[in-house]
Amino acid sequence: MKPKPIFRLLNFRHLSTKTPKNDYVLTEYVGDKSIITLNRPEALNALSTDIMNQLRDSLLQSSRDKSLIILKACAASRAFSSGGDMKEFATFSSHQFSYISLLIHAMVHLIHVSKIPVVSFMHGIAYGGGAALSHFSRYQIATEATRFGMPEAKLGFHANVGASYFLNRTVGRLGYYMALTGEPVKGADAVHAGFASHYCLSENLGRLEEAILRNRPEDVEGALEEVCEKSLPEFTLAPEMDVINRCFDAPTVGGIIRKLDGEKSIFAKNALSAIKSGAPTSLAVTLKQLQRGKDYSVEDSLAMEANLSVNFYKFPDVIEGTRIVLVDKGDAPKWSPPRLEDVTEELVEKHFEQHSSEDFRQLIRQFQRVINGEESSLGV
Repeated sequence: MKPKPIFRLLNFRHLSTKTPKNDYVLTEYVGDKSIITLNRPEALNALSTDIMNQLRDSLLQSSRDKSLIILKACAASRAFSSGGDMKEFATFSSHQFSYISLLIHAMVHLIHVSKIPVVSFMHGIAYGGGAALSHFSRYQIATEATRFGMPEAKLGFHANVGASYFLNRTVGRLGYYMALTGEPVKGADAVHAGFASHYCLSENLGRLEEAILRNRPEDVEGALEEVCEKSLPEFTLAPEMDVINRCFDAPTVGGIIRKLDGEKSIFAKNALSAIKSGAPTSLAVTLKQLQRGKDYSVEDSLAMEANLSVNFYKFPDVIEGTRIVLVDKGDAPKWSPPRLEDVTEELVEKHFEQHSSEDFRQLIRQFQRVINGEESSLGV
């Protein structure tokens, strides 16, 4: 039996409350190549409904018709993308957020499995969904301005869009440190940590783009070698890795906190303070997610996290986190429950209850049918 397209079931274009007034995604074709530019600089290229609609269409069209994609931010933006537009999401119904979560996870999967090279310029802030869109490209270009991180625990949310995959494959326990503290890696450290493939000074990004465009897609690595830096600055977190590995190997958040509390360095004290600023439930669920997804494939990680994201919006912390971090800045959060010791195993497991994983898998199959020409449109 032919599967029903999930786009038709959810009629996604109508989830936006208004017609887009701007082109948030600019697509330029240069011969057989596509340049996709995120163009919402006033909001740090936050992934709203409108920008994701436009990005989805551009990625599908380019994946079907072109031989290479460059994914970047507009020149006016100090962010590649700051991740999901949490302020917008806080106004959504559960139905609306369910689909927006499925969409961003499916787009990341689309980039990951792309048969054509995708080159992402992760210049500036790359948080959350922005981090994932860049990291799962075939080539990821960091600059001295790169800030790569997953700060969701501070928002009462969780590290998502493939984080349980790539945070488990970095240096030592660095991924656990990043997920629980929300602290990013900076500049060339993104390459040292395995989140970026190349390091290029921002002043040379224009020259790099020109080199990629004038070469054949199969010669993209030659263009990268020609322009990107041959040697990297030192890994700035190297002196802290002993503390990170020693403290973040504890099996519980409480154990990690106790270990950090026993350290004397300023770095450890800052890490402790950062963890304590996160929502207790978010911390417990995020750690469980990383542990559970340690050996997952990219697809399985994305399926688990799409489901987790949908479930998080059934609890109050993500709305509270959005309020105190993005709206009423500086206000003290009222987490539920307020203390880590009050987060039960039952509450953690409720976040893993299966509701959306199969919808995610159905959507990624539909994307592939569109690219393969088996389906002429998304039916919206």
